[in-house]
Amino acid sequence: METDTHRSELTGHGSWDLGNWVTAALLEGRRTAAATADGEVALGLWGTDEPDSRVRLGCPVSDLARHPDGWLLSLESGDLALVGATGTVLDRRSGVGGWRLGRHQDGWLAVGRNGSVALLDAGLDIRWRQDGDSAWSIAAARGLVVTSSMEGSVTCRSASSGEVLWRCTQDLPVYGCAAVSEGFVAGTAEGALLALDDHGTLVDRVATPAVRQVTGFGTGTLVACVDGSLRAYSDRLTQIWRFTTGSWVKSTAADDSTIAVASADHHLYLLDHDGRELGRHRAGHTVLAAARAGSDLAAGSADGRLYFLRHTPHVRNHAHV
Repeated sequence: METDTHRSELTGHGSWDLGNWVTAALLEGRRTAAATADGEVALGLWGTDEPDSRVRLGCPVSDLARHPDGWLLSLESGDLALVGATGTVLDRRSGVGGWRLGRHQDGWLAVGRNGSVALLDAGLDIRWRQDGDSAWSIAAARGLVVTSSMEGSVTCRSASSGEVLWRCTQDLPVYGCAAVSEGFVAGTAEGALLALDDHGTLVDRVATPAVRQVTGFGTGTLVACVDGSLRAYSDRLTQIWRFTTGSWVKSTAADDSTIAVASADHHLYLLDHDGRELGRHRAGHTVLAAARAGSDLAAGSADGRLYFLRHTPHVRNHAHV
């Protein structure tokens, strides 16, 4: 008996009707968290008819992260909120967050569009906070914290103190950055990928369509471009494969074997690590968020629903004579 991962099924297992754009989602086992554009967080179990609890936070949620006590939320108001598994708001911190969250060995990194970058410990106490260019994305490795900005900069800070170590400036916004095996990769709205070493030296530069997202993938990166493509690159900026959707890629969620791709063409796609499509699910509008835990997936859509999906590889039976 052999598992054939190139022939698979992506089947629906119900949805939550949340009544507004579902902008972020996370799975931890069957535990599910989803945020909507009107500032509500829904909590419950994967595959159920409706969430167990819905928490109103008063402003949109820009990012979600797992926390030992529940879920950590970055709010567009420039706050962080810690919500427990049952929907109780356990803590709220002002003046940090507002955009993306990143995991760090000492806690969490929180960035805001206003340019703030902060490191918080597990208790959400601020280790350090620094201001700078608006931070669009964040990456951390080897004691360094790197952010990209709409002003066209890539800024590197010390993870221990927040001190700026170097800055690389481009002519147009830098919409993504990720850590690779030796340095960092950033993608620009001009249409370029930049390979920078840990000291900020530009090691290589390759042309691409305009870039909207860069995320780590193995030792390399996944790059989402405005032409609707998702491209895999090695840490040396060699393109390995390209998968094209019908519109912008909004988010990705990868594990050890597959990649979930949320697209503005109303689909969630599932790919293997060679960029081959394993399945797709059509939503009623733009798919904004993708989340996964093993074979279970969730897709948040602008149609107001969080869809529950399951990936099932086909199993081939071989007769032995």
